[in-house]
Amino acid sequence: MDQDWARLGRAFAEDRTARRLTQDDVVRALGVSRATVQNMERGTGASGKAFTRVTPTMRQYAQLLSWAEGSIQQVLDGGEPNHVQDASVKLTAAGGEPTVPAPTAGLPLRVAQELESDGPLLDTVTIPLPGGGTVVVVAKGKPQGTPAEIEASLRAWLRTQPQLQVLDEPEEEPPATAEG
Repeated sequence: MDQDWARLGRAFAEDRTARRLTQDDVVRALGVSRATVQNMERGTGASGKAFTRVTPTMRQYAQLLSWAEGSIQQVLDGGEPNHVQDASVKLTAAGGEPTVPAPTAGLPLRVAQELESDGPLLDTVTIPLPGGGTVVVVAKGKPQGTPAEIEASLRAWLRTQPQLQVLDEPEEEPPATAEG
């Protein structure tokens, strides 16, 4: 079966607009050009031809939209993306009510308290550290915030996120100095 790159592009664009994000928001969050975002949303590369493989930037875009692992391939194959929060609600209690596993089990107390405090979860990102290890960042909106305040929090996060991504870049070795 052929992969439908235009379908993937439409899914990116539809999900972005449903989340009230602009292409400029995506540009800032991913640290790419506007043309790159436009190409992904069209399903074509700069040459105008359909993509032939999933790129790391596409994976970052899917992560920004909270798509679950494997969603890009699902869309390319004609399906719909699964969202991370969708996957966590699939377990059901004995009465048939959806349940969400406690996400704070085993976390340090300070982290658990912050996750359980008021304020909508906006996004999460995992940033690899040079030499191994990772940093997990959870962005939350203003507790009891209006939709405009929560949107402002999201925009602030989208401006901040690219600055955190530089943690993944290897540090340059300082130049050797000659001692006299």
